[in-house]
Amino acid sequence: MHLKEVDANLLVTLDALLVDASVTRAAERLGRSASAISHALAKLREIFDDELFVRAGQRLVPTAKAQELAPTVHVILAGMESLLRPNKPFDPSLTMRAFAAGSSEAGELILLEPIRKRLQKSAPNVSVDWTPSNADSVIDDLRNARCHFLIDIVGGMGEAPDVRAAKLFDDTLATLARPGHPFAKRAPSAEKFAAADHVSVHSLPGLTRLEHAFRKSGLTVHLSLHVSSALVGVLTTLNSDALLTVPASLAAILEKQFGLVRVRHPVKPVTFPVRLLWHTSYDRDECHFWLRGEFAAIAKDLAEPAPRA
Repeated sequence: MHLKEVDANLLVTLDALLVDASVTRAAERLGRSASAISHALAKLREIFDDELFVRAGQRLVPTAKAQELAPTVHVILAGMESLLRPNKPFDPSLTMRAFAAGSSEAGELILLEPIRKRLQKSAPNVSVDWTPSNADSVIDDLRNARCHFLIDIVGGMGEAPDVRAAKLFDDTLATLARPGHPFAKRAPSAEKFAAADHVSVHSLPGLTRLEHAFRKSGLTVHLSLHVSSALVGVLTTLNSDALLTVPASLAAILEKQFGLVRVRHPVKPVTFPVRLLWHTSYDRDECHFWLRGEFAAIAKDLAEPAPRA
């Protein structure tokens, strides 16, 4: 098969199928009939001598060959769009795009909620929806456009030659308690702090990092309860003497919304980077590039110290 025998529209179809995992949705995206998409898929299978997609319920699952092709297809189409696009500046207010961002619960509250509010004003037809992030599959998710951004708070996610990473800001840990808690009035000693009841939230990295810091001092943090989400952790903390440790950027939100108060840490502050990751195939995508700037703008506000009372 020679290049001159390949219709560029076939690559457009392949890209849409990789993104939507559905013949019907790909047809809607491209403004074509489902039968036309099915015909194009049959031609693609013949060209690449591979099934490319297999059906799993209502979804099409890409084969290993399709996953291998995905990054190259994205780059080719981005280059073609750039070549054919009229030479005028990118205008987010006139753009219609949908992105998926993988993150933990903390990342969604800290960064995704603020960016959605920004988009309502500057780019009402651009959306960034949350999607689950799994360390075992995140590279494939980024490569195959199932995830366009990854917010990494835990650390060590998305390490690969074709994955970009940019530090948004350095965060620290903060420990919260109910109003009137004894530790809210007077900073506890390291021994009393470690011996208090602590709530561990499955989706948040805070307590694990704090345990490591106390272990260096020869102390063990008393873990009294495991919970599934930040909301359950907040409600537990409000109704007991248990302490909740979370990233400081998230603590600022929980303090404001639920009236929790901070407990001063008796150990050296634990600092860690919050990063934004994406696949190299989106490096030159104008809307993606603009959104990276929006994430950076929000991060700048989060990194700036709060004004003193």
